[in-house]
Amino acid sequence: MQKQYLKYGGVRFENNATPEEINAFVNGLSETQRRSLFNVVTLLEEEGLITLVEGDTTTIDKNMEEFLVPNSDPELS
Repeated sequence: MQKQYLKYGGVRFENNATPEEINAFVNGLSETQRRSLFNVVTLLEEEGLITLVEGDTTTIDKNMEEFLVPNSDPELS
């Protein structure tokens, strides 16, 4: 199974339900509940729809890798 990470937060998770079930759950939340990604993820985990994988995080957006600049770049000093 391909590893999945939250787009904003970098926490790895595993689906325990189909994407359709997860989407239906999220769509059923109030606007206030959906306002926070942290809240949505917490609710998904509490409902058993996803499992967060402790200690496996990433802060690199694969879509942006080509634009990354090393911290040692002299132009950043």
